[in-house]
Amino acid sequence: MANKFQGQVNILPAIGVPGQHMSTNPLVSTQKGYCAADTVTIGGFVWAATAGENDAFVKSTGEDAPLGFAVREITNPLGYNQPASNTVPKGFPVSVAVKGDFAVITGAAATVGQSVFAVLKDGSIKTGTAGDTVEGAVETDYKVVNINGGGAAGDIIVISNWA
Repeated sequence: MANKFQGQVNILPAIGVPGQHMSTNPLVSTQKGYCAADTVTIGGFVWAATAGENDAFVKSTGEDAPLGFAVREITNPLGYNQPASNTVPKGFPVSVAVKGDFAVITGAAATVGQSVFAVLKDGSIKTGTAGDTVEGAVETDYKVVNINGGGAAGDIIVISNWA
């Protein structure tokens, strides 16, 4: 096994962890609880998995506007000797918020004030100008509020839908 040495030292701590609630503004959740229909990524958007009588499941893929945002509230157990992950396994509870301020990983360069788009194939985040079209994504009511001096694709930023 090859030795791995630390390759980077950050001057400032990370702005947050994807899905983390990031302010003293209220966090508004959906009225009912949901479970993961498939593995759901925390810190991304989710859609209702089924319609009709059995509508208690969400997934990280969808069409049209998302149901909400998967919040970082660890509600599932980790197996023995398994690494932590930022996902919710199938069948476990998913906390879904409809309003709040959250840390996310941006899939595109971000600047403060840009609109946030939900990628339909995986619930991840892209940013762009309000009213524009982002291929494979739908515009949400969230805006970029903090880029912590970065904002490059892959950076952690803060989004909010509190006006």
